[in-house]
Amino acid sequence: MGKKQLLLTIMTPEKTVLADKPVEFVTIPAFGGEMGILPGHASFVVQLKEGMMHYKDGHHKEFFSVLNGFAEIHKDKVIVLAEAAELGKEVNEERARQAYQKAKETLAMRGADMDLDSAQASLRRAAVRLKVAEFRRKHKQ
Repeated sequence: MGKKQLLLTIMTPEKTVLADKPVEFVTIPAFGGEMGILPGHASFVVQLKEGMMHYKDGHHKEFFSVLNGFAEIHKDKVIVLAEAAELGKEVNEERARQAYQKAKETLAMRGADMDLDSAQASLRRAAVRLKVAEFRRKHKQ
């Protein structure tokens, strides 16, 4: 019998990003810090924050930007329900850099009618996407 694996599913309100992908391990950006999950992990539900998530499948690693949500670990299945998730190789680094700069400028203006929470969320989203793109470029993923 082969190596024990996890089945990873990543879903957003818009789409299923990944469905029942067999993986050796996965790391998720949990609210208390990065969390690694291996086969046989205890059942668990955890809140996610924006951050970088990755899994390993044999010699292959794949990276994602994940924005908030929850992850459920149960019987070697990991289900990630996120507000947004994007495959690292789909992140356009230049667009992410421009979005980050625009969000910083919007926050700096601080108009009276500005939705501060929305502007801060845009900045965090752009920062995560930029981090994933830069990490991917440095590690040639």
